[in-house]
Amino acid sequence: MKRLALVSRRVEGLSGAARIILEEARSAVQAGWEVHVFGEKLDGDAVGAAGALPRRVLAWPWGSWLKRRSFSWAAERMTAGFDLVHGHGDILRQDLLSLHNCVHAACEAVKGEPLPAEDAVGRMHALQLSERRFRLMVANSRLMKDDVARRFGVPGDMIEVIYPGFDPSRFNPADRERLGKAFRSERGFSPEVVLFGLITSGDFEKRGLSVFLRAFAVLSRQWPTARALVVGKETRPGPYLRLAAELGISQKVSFLAPMPEVERIYHALDVYVHAAPWEEFGMTVLEALACGLPVLMGEKVGAAEILTGEARDGVLRDLSPEALPSAMLRLARNPELRARLAAEGPAAASVCSWPGHARAVLALYDRLVKK
Repeated sequence: MKRLALVSRRVEGLSGAARIILEEARSAVQAGWEVHVFGEKLDGDAVGAAGALPRRVLAWPWGSWLKRRSFSWAAERMTAGFDLVHGHGDILRQDLLSLHNCVHAACEAVKGEPLPAEDAVGRMHALQLSERRFRLMVANSRLMKDDVARRFGVPGDMIEVIYPGFDPSRFNPADRERLGKAFRSERGFSPEVVLFGLITSGDFEKRGLSVFLRAFAVLSRQWPTARALVVGKETRPGPYLRLAAELGISQKVSFLAPMPEVERIYHALDVYVHAAPWEEFGMTVLEALACGLPVLMGEKVGAAEILTGEARDGVLRDLSPEALPSAMLRLARNPELRARLAAEGPAAASVCSWPGHARAVLALYDRLVKK
């Protein structure tokens, strides 16, 4: 039996990267691989449920760069002798590299300045990419592929674009009536409320929460029955809570922690807004589309690549707090338009199934093992 090592510092929680790794582990086990998942912070129960073996990596506990470098060193020693090593951004040598973040591009988009040279993740990515410490790479969008090729000179034929997937048993429009009504009732949202939402596993700054709040403040003055939900975990939520208070919208915006049954929130929303100035893909966008929600997002979001037809009207060139409210107001006052855009979402999302993701990744495994 061929042995596969999947390696990431963190395989836990509700992040998109963790879900991708667990799906890849499950599909490889089903395809006959013996799968070991290596991580410093590891949800052993979730890894076991995928049929894989959890392998904890002990790394240096202090200093961002030393911590990452020691993890890479330890993981590389532990994975020696495996038929295939699939790294997810945290080791310097692997057969297949899946990158989940373009930290240089994101910093430039969010902060308007280059990533500091001492940034540990940036240093790791620069070593991996500029020195080709892999045989093939998976990018989760063409947006990511183009940035890596341009910034680090990685040849295009070394990069395969494979979109993340979603679970159609959880994210589908058929559950909207049942789950959405119940959640809105629990939270006290009346039927006439037009509910806008932004959902993320974390990093409010990257996901454009301040832009979303400023845009919603403008919208709420024009459409008094509008309300907003912000779902996510943030280490420093204070600035965003203060901003909501300064904008006078604290009573109209609810901040919720991430929850496992996030599909209940999608089904309660009327419009999903992803105000990120840069997003390598955006799994919450994919899930919102699959649930049958109209989505507003910027053109520098990888998930925008799957949209066609009228749904592309939700891909905005200008995400400023001045321009975004106009797009939000257009949807708030036009339920027929919301319904049309919502109807296009599931078909767009259908190109991103987990089985399709698994087939594409497994094909790369076979290709690399045969070389």
